[in-house]
Amino acid sequence: SGGGLLRKYKPLTLERPAVQFLPLTWTVVHPIDEASPLWGQTAEHLTRQQAEFLILIKAFDDTFFQTVHVRHSYRHEEVVWGARFVPAFEPDAQGQMVLDLTLLSEIAPAVEARPSVS
Repeated sequence: SGGGLLRKYKPLTLERPAVQFLPLTWTVVHPIDEASPLWGQTAEHLTRQQAEFLILIKAFDDTFFQTVHVRHSYRHEEVVWGARFVPAFEPDAQGQMVLDLTLLSEIAPAVEARPSVS
């Protein structure tokens, strides 16, 4: 062991692993539950581990009839805790869905799911 950084790659299960048709926008979601490697992690732990999330997406562009690959990386200091993405689309006055590109990266405080009491 040379004391170097050891990288471990863990695939994350997605809420929706594939989309056949993309009519609006799609937020890639990994549920953090007991089965997730992120369950119980803290910002401090991710910092100590120098965690980084690699996002790899493969899609097919119908216009140019070719496969498109996109890769992005989020480092531990870019993770926003207790937040969610704001929906970037809503119906206009005529009921047509409108995509507001200025909202694509906007976030808001997340609302925790509370167990229902019966």
